[in-house]
Amino acid sequence: MTKKIVFLITAHFSKDERVYYHQAKSLANVGYKIHIISTKEVLCDLESDISINSYNDDGFSQNDKIKKMVETVNDVLPDIIICDSPLSVVASNLYKKKRKVIIIYDITEWYPSKKNLRNLSFIGVIFKFIALNILNFVAGFKSDKLIFGEYYKSIPFRILFFWKHHIYLSYYPDLNYIQYYPLKRIENQIEILYSGLMTKDKGIDSIFNAIDMASNKLQNIQFKLHIIGIFPSECDLQHYKYLCSKQNENFHVIFEHKLPFLEYCKVIGNTHLFLDLRKIDLENKYCLPIKLFYYLACGRPIIYSNLKAIRKEIDNVNFGYLCDPTEIESIANQIIEYIVNPEIYIEHANNALELSHSKYNWNNINKEFNSFIED
Repeated sequence: MTKKIVFLITAHFSKDERVYYHQAKSLANVGYKIHIISTKEVLCDLESDISINSYNDDGFSQNDKIKKMVETVNDVLPDIIICDSPLSVVASNLYKKKRKVIIIYDITEWYPSKKNLRNLSFIGVIFKFIALNILNFVAGFKSDKLIFGEYYKSIPFRILFFWKHHIYLSYYPDLNYIQYYPLKRIENQIEILYSGLMTKDKGIDSIFNAIDMASNKLQNIQFKLHIIGIFPSECDLQHYKYLCSKQNENFHVIFEHKLPFLEYCKVIGNTHLFLDLRKIDLENKYCLPIKLFYYLACGRPIIYSNLKAIRKEIDNVNFGYLCDPTEIESIANQIIEYIVNPEIYIEHANNALELSHSKYNWNNINKEFNSFIED
């Protein structure tokens, strides 16, 4: 009898790149019947190999959220549940009281994170931080197996639950999704791509300032910043308009809203350079960016904030520069170096592509993932 697996997710949408396009597709390909339940959207898509039946639980109380998840899982009767949050682990354990099931906790997020602690008093932050940490570790204890997306987020769980079966399953992309564009020489124009949230925390100020300085130094070159992003608030939108209003004549911005995953993979490689200058705070420093591995797969140089999580994951950073995002002139000079020294540009681009094809791709880890589930 074909085993059923439910992805019960509260922190991601149904067609999240990690869940739907990698984990779910991989398991469906080896014969499992896959169901995805997300509490972030209303979506019903009953494919033959992957069924989605999701709903939006905005406005629900905590108890109602858990109750609704249990009811939805009961409609499927899975043999395995893969969870992305403590709340979905709690719901899965209530289901487990009535039917035998394996619960797997896929840990890819800091919990609690900065967004969980916003708009609270100092005392409120302390109490909520402690409460959410307790809930997170209870979820780890109540899970049968653990999946870790990255090293630093695994540390407390590996220490507290050292006996539990676990694997590391990083954010490497399936290269079949990535469209590769032949490497373009930088001549009269350089195109730089940023994708992500349009906030100060994610470094949008540093990006504009670095390109602005580079365009001042090389006024005979056209600088084009291509942004694929989203504005979390009206304040962020107004700040972006302010940044655009003060740019140089040879510095142009093209903005488009966040794209569906498959479309995103088709367009991001059509650029000269990737730039991400997020703030190096306690959370960002130890958080491994998913986008980094998609950029590598495109075979283009990358200038990224010098995050400890990147240094831990990648031994030899020979595909670009890891920098201090506050050192604007240094970053501007790195951009200029790619323009005036094409041999360095070509070397870093080729190194990025070679690393992606030899190591940082989904094909190198999906068999281990399938075996982990089969066990």
